[in-house]
Parts: sequence; structure tokens; C-alpha cells
Amino acid sequence: TWLECMHVLMVRCGGILALLLLSFSMAMGVQGGGVCPTVHSSTVFSPLQERSVHAGAAGILPASATNLRLRGGMLIYKDTVSGDEMVSDSFPIEVIDDVMLKVTTTMVVKGAVKVNVGGNPSAEGGGEDETVDDTAVKVNDVVDAFNLQSIGAMDKKGVLAWVKGYLKTIKERLEKDDPDRLPVFQEKSQKWVKEVLLKSHEDFEFYTGPSFNTEGALAMMIYEGENINPHVFLFKDGLGSEKA
Repeated sequence: TWLECMHVLMVRCGGILALLLLSFSMAMGVQGGGVCPTVHSSTVFSPLQERSVHAGAAGILPASATNLRLRGGMLIYKDTVSGDEMVSDSFPIEVIDDVMLKVTTTMVVKGAVKVNVGGNPSAEGGGEDETVDDTAVKVNDVVDAFNLQSIGAMDKKGVLAWVKGYLKTIKERLEKDDPDRLPVFQEKSQKWVKEVLLKSHEDFEFYTGPSFNTEGALAMMIYEGENINPHVFLFKDGLGSEKA
């Protein structure tokens, strides 16, 4: 029967395709004066199909589809040592002296929900009865998006130990894969380390990728000058890129 065919489509082809067919059939049923088919309660959906059907009925995409859309065409930068995703070009990125990526980040409130606990805010002058859900937390957008892990600050000895080993790893890779790039990288990376990182090491907070690999790339976060939003620095030559 027609409904049995729809059932097969739902199970085998996914909820979105079947939903489109269902919508088309419903429209034809209305135009032709027929009866629009309904989905019986006995129909079994996978969790993804259920989300697709309910989201389609509400005129919205499921969260998974939204994430894919946001990631589509995005350039992801990965640590060549650990393979961890560190940042993407969906955030403002500036290349500094052809050796550093400078990412402008933002502190955002995650999970904030306004709750009206009664009363008439307009009459009482100011919305005192609207509160923010106490589960809301303030997070850094890049740190949150890529699940970066803070290892805090490091003293000068710790910074030197990490950066020497890391730059050596990048050097060895460039010797093999891009020898023409090596002189530029060595000169400019050492200059940045000396003039910026070591001079202000106590002001930086360091982040690994999700794997907690401390031998690879560390995202170096710092508040600069009057900026209320921190910047994150990454060595450009320590990252690979791919389209999401």
C-alpha cells in the first residue's frame, strides 16, 4: 500500500527525504480534494529520523543539520602533531609577520535562559522578575567550539622547554616537506618568541587541543592593551588546513 511504501522510505532513506515526499503528497491531497495520509503510531523511527520529522513539522532543522551547515565550506586548522582541530576561519584571523595566526575571540554566555518568575516587569519598572538561568556560564567562543583544554600559565622555563621542542618538530617537518619555507620560519618564529612570548609569558594562558597533547600546538591566549576580548596566537607552520 501507499503507507507501507512510505514506511519503507522512512526507514531506509531517512526522515528528511520521506518528509519531503510526505509534504508533497499532502499538498497534492489538499489541491485534489483528497485525504492527506497520516503516519501511524506503529511506525518505527530511528532517533535521527524522529528529530528530522519533528523538526520538519516545526519548520526548523535538527541540531545535527544545523552544525553541518555551519561547518560547510569552513577551513579547519589542525595541529600537525596531534591532529587536533584548533581553530577555523569562521573566527576573525590575522596573519602576523607571516608566521603567527592571531585569532580574535569573544567571551560569550552559554546556556543563558531568561525566566519570568511572575509579576509585571513593565509596570514595576525594569524587569526585576526576569532572571537568567543559574546554569549559564561564560565561555570563550574558540575554546568552547574546539574543546580546547587550559593548562594555565607557564613560567619562563616551562615556556622555553615547550617552544624549543615544538619549533624543532616544525623545523624537521619543513626540512622534509617545504625546505624553501624553513629559513623564513626559523627567523620569524624565533623573533616572535623573543619579542612577544618570552617578554609577556606571565600574561599568556596556554591551551592544548582536546587530546591534551602538550608536545604539539598550544593556543596561546592573552588580553592585549585595552581589548576586552582576548587574542589567541598559534604558529602558522605548525598547522595543517582542510575544508570542512
